[in-house]
Amino acid sequence: MCYGQKNPSFSPYGSYWRTVRKISTLELLSDSRISAFRTMRKQELDLLIEYIKEAAAARDAIDLSAKVSSLTAYMTCLMVFGKKYMDEEFGGGGFETVIKEASTLTAKPNLSDYIPHIASLDLQGLIKRMKAVSKVFDDFLENIIDEHVQSKDENRKKDFVDVMLSFLGSEETEYKIERHHIKAILVVSNPIIVRREIYLPNLKF
Repeated sequence: MCYGQKNPSFSPYGSYWRTVRKISTLELLSDSRISAFRTMRKQELDLLIEYIKEAAAARDAIDLSAKVSSLTAYMTCLMVFGKKYMDEEFGGGGFETVIKEASTLTAKPNLSDYIPHIASLDLQGLIKRMKAVSKVFDDFLENIIDEHVQSKDENRKKDFVDVMLSFLGSEETEYKIERHHIKAILVVSNPIIVRREIYLPNLKF
């Protein structure tokens, strides 16, 4: 799921890790970048509030937890990918579902890490699940990168994918930044930005 440890969460400390961390911090998680998307966040929040008002007027039951989760997911997509993506565009399982599955698999203890000889047996079924999640992520990210590369809209607001593509082929580290590096960084950007959106103390809508 981490593209051979190209994901900054699992890559070894060194020139590559430092550069990727710097890019992510300055271009995605900085206060200026968060502030730049304030209008977008407010629009999404307004849509949620309007939905709740309409549901309340109609006396319909609301799963507020699910709606807040969707709100965060939509904000994440807009900040990282430049637009909202429908569930069917994310392997049919949905953006939140796949993110949760990836997070669960990342944290789950794997017996083969302690007993390498049984790794090929995949007794817990974790490797199979990881491959499935990895395939969904890879197909989704390939489509996103292709959309950005082929886009002719020069007035479009630059998102994190555009920033990463600007490094494509460059040699900011001893490693040349390639397409699989970008996908690895985008994979970890999603849960990070979700957590920052939820817990950033001074975030103003």
